[in-house]
Amino acid sequence: MLQKFKKLLFSKGNNLTVLALQKKIESIRENTTQLVIYGSPTEGNWKGIAIATKNLFPKNAIEIPQWYSNPVLSKKETLDIVAKIIELNFDKVVISGFANYFFDWIDLLAEKVKIEVIYHGTISEFHGVDSRNQIQKMVNFSKTGKIHSIGFVHKGLAEKFEKLFCIKTYHQPLPIPALPDSIQKIKVDHAKINIGVFGADTFNKNLHNQVIHALLVENSVVHVLDRSIFAYLGQNDRIVEHGKDLPYGKFLSILSSMDLNLYMSYNESWGLVAAESEAMGVPSLNFPLVDYKDLIEQKITANGK
Repeated sequence: MLQKFKKLLFSKGNNLTVLALQKKIESIRENTTQLVIYGSPTEGNWKGIAIATKNLFPKNAIEIPQWYSNPVLSKKETLDIVAKIIELNFDKVVISGFANYFFDWIDLLAEKVKIEVIYHGTISEFHGVDSRNQIQKMVNFSKTGKIHSIGFVHKGLAEKFEKLFCIKTYHQPLPIPALPDSIQKIKVDHAKINIGVFGADTFNKNLHNQVIHALLVENSVVHVLDRSIFAYLGQNDRIVEHGKDLPYGKFLSILSSMDLNLYMSYNESWGLVAAESEAMGVPSLNFPLVDYKDLIEQKITANGK
């Protein structure tokens, strides 16, 4: 499957060849000594990371082809790109978002270039063994100096990880969304309350909880990316599907047309979708950012301990 996808990618002529990637890296080096790399989106996967990274680093970010979080480049192709980065004498390489194959990149680069990682996840994701193994290895790489520092997008995680693991961290806030000059809203039934619940159907996105409760609002219509996963509710007349893997401009058109957007994800209520909604003047309901350490200490203090 990966080889088939790789063949498709490199046959489209979308500047995804190794030579094109090397040329892009050369053009970045003409203006800066810092290179930022991130994995390409597959459907909705990695799309938020890609948009956030390009907004944070508009002049020095390069997209590495991948399939979900799996590598597409061969070992030789990776070596060729890494060799170009070393040849151009970059001072720092920032890896924004993290897939396990980036550990191989770090092993190849660490002795020549300072490596930083921007971690877009949160602690709630550690219910998955793969996420736990990844963060453990990332911490180990930090302690051995292969990773110079880790930037956490979620506020408060930098301080927690620095205190817990004695590694160098920093807070990397998301940028203000860079929205197009004009966004054309879609047609909706203004006699209804239009509620948007957008995201992939994974545990941490909490979609089913949000959709069910949005349907309980009288006179509501709920807008989603994929209606089929809610067929069990028997409410197809009140659930509007807009399709997965939408172009960014089209997604913003839909998001801006709602009366309210819900983004009550278990792990990223601070995320880009909520920021985009608010920036376009549509209120977004999100889980509050809770510092469990503060809550624990407050309870202990209240009990006189």
